[in-house]
Amino acid sequence: MDQQKPRHKFIRMYKEFEPDEVKKHLLMIDDLYGTCANCGQLGLTFVKDKTCPGCKTTFSYLMTKLKNPGDVTKILARIKSEGLSLVLLEKDDYDRAAARDALGDLFSKSSP
Repeated sequence: MDQQKPRHKFIRMYKEFEPDEVKKHLLMIDDLYGTCANCGQLGLTFVKDKTCPGCKTTFSYLMTKLKNPGDVTKILARIKSEGLSLVLLEKDDYDRAAARDALGDLFSKSSP
């Protein structure tokens, strides 16, 4: 009998997060280098920088501006092959949640 090899796939999932808490542990990456969302430290890489050299935060989340599914899959594969404990966030979802919080804060503050 043929034993089939497990075929792992990446599936987008939803979980409730507090955007401000995520931002404290978020590394935002472009093609080669990233930026700490907490303090703005530049020139970081998700493979070797587990913590920010500037603010010492530990990175738990990763976000990219890349839209090409192939590029995103490469990042996910690298996270897996390197054994990194990072969660890749969908940028548009994060931006919407953060914007909603910012708007809520703007309108909830009482005027002097």
